Amino acid sequence: MSHHNLDAITVHQARQPFDVPGLDDFEWAQETDTASFFFSVGAGVRGRDLLVRMLPTTLCVRCHGRILLDGPLGGTIAPEESEWELVDGSLHLTLRKAQQCEWRIPIRQTTATTTPGTAPAATGASAPSRPASSATAPPPQPRRLPALDRSAGGSSVLRDAYRAWDRFDEAGALAAVENEGKSEDSIGVTLRAGGGTAALQCTDYVKDTEEVELDEELGRKRSSLQATLNARLAQAAELKAQGNRLLSDGQPRAALERYLEGEGALCALEHARVLCSAHMVGTTDALLTDLRANAAQAALKLGDWDAAIETATAVLEAVPTHAKALYRRASAHASRDGDGDASRARADLRALLKVQPSNGAASRLLDSLPADSRGGIMV
Repeated sequence: MSHHNLDAITVHQARQPFDVPGLDDFEWAQETDTASFFFSVGAGVRGRDLLVRMLPTTLCVRCHGRILLDGPLGGTIAPEESEWELVDGSLHLTLRKAQQCEWRIPIRQTTATTTPGTAPAATGASAPSRPASSATAPPPQPRRLPALDRSAGGSSVLRDAYRAWDRFDEAGALAAVENEGKSEDSIGVTLRAGGGTAALQCTDYVKDTEEVELDEELGRKRSSLQATLNARLAQAAELKAQGNRLLSDGQPRAALERYLEGEGALCALEHARVLCSAHMVGTTDALLTDLRANAAQAALKLGDWDAAIETATAVLEAVPTHAKALYRRASAHASRDGDGDASRARADLRALLKVQPSNGAASRLLDSLPADSRGGIMV
């Protein structure tokens, strides 16, 4: 059967009857890209009673095992984009055409309606046979719309279901699940400490509904906090990258501003450490250390010895053996040349050489310092 290609024409037809054996009220309509079928399946039929199988060129509909519709379609369809719905005992099928065209007929019924366990009646030699389905490639399943029960009884059941849900004690149900298998004698206590924080956790104790509700609220807030932490970490990492580029380009003042801004973004999260995972705390601390160490370098290039000492000291309070922070603080003390600066510089350099004995820059700077703790830098 040939089709008329109507790529530039929109076909829209009103519903019209079509003679399908066994279906007295079959109607169909089509547009350029869809064909729609309508027929009754019987009062009281639900979606689970129907089996609708759509293939590119054939359609089969069964109700309680009885074939209602079975045969080649008037054209080719896209099964995965086709759908059906059940409305007040009437089945509505919307078939998406594989290409824009006009069908001459909707379907050729080739199988008489049967009941389960009986053979279909012969339809004549001229009727085309139905293609066999592949055992290894199941046909695409059409999208199914939910069945609508618009009877008064259905509305009443729906209202009752909503009322029951409104009365449902969600916190009580969660508490019952939480407390299953627990007793008042099974309470355990766990102490976790590290990284400057400590947490005392009670386990296996019986919770009341108020505690369950609090846990649910904390869970929601934890998710929000996690999103905030991730955003702050990303912001601080970007500020560090910007500072590194500026420092390489010979703009230490702008670089120092970026580093300090990144430090501020992370320090604002200090109060949330106890709620963070060990991995999150480690990531935050490592990034904070890098920002402060780089800030010390930028301050050195600016000749701001106090800022260099302050930022390097913040690094060393967390990581006492941080090589770069030790060297940069020693350099700032040596350059500032105030009362006691030389001795402080020597202490930092000696600590650095214990960690990195072959650090030539540290050895040269140490050799340049006077033996007298009150002396200045030897030139």
